[in-house]
Amino acid sequence: MPDGGTKYLAFIGLCWVFFVQHASAQDCRNYLQAARADIGRHIAALQRLEHEASDRQKGLDIRPFDFRLGEARKTAAFISDPALQGAGVSKDCRDPAHPVRRICRDAAQAWVEVLEKYVASPKPDYDKPRFAATVGDCEKLMDLKPLKSVIRAAD
Repeated sequence: MPDGGTKYLAFIGLCWVFFVQHASAQDCRNYLQAARADIGRHIAALQRLEHEASDRQKGLDIRPFDFRLGEARKTAAFISDPALQGAGVSKDCRDPAHPVRRICRDAAQAWVEVLEKYVASPKPDYDKPRFAATVGDCEKLMDLKPLKSVIRAAD
């Protein structure tokens, strides 16, 4: 029969397992909120840049696409920062809500690629529905209203 010290250690070990499991579950539940807090304002900044680029296409804004491209690259670099990837979530999550950061990183990269095409040509050729879907997926996860713009061919 185990002595008092062994029972105590077994009890401590059992408690530790339950606390760790609870902490992991808490991280999994708050994953989407953590991602929104980390990158939400940067996604909104990309949305503003797209709105400005759409105005540029309509002749309402005179700033060149080069300027917007530089800003978009800075913002996309922050969203793609490896230090943020996976922050706020445990690898033990059975079903991590969505790969939010990956979806938004892909959307930011798609926006940079589209702007590069606008810098190279006044009438660039790119898959507008695919771009709109990629960026729209991120906007939905960030709880932002999808933007309607000529860049997405929805204006």
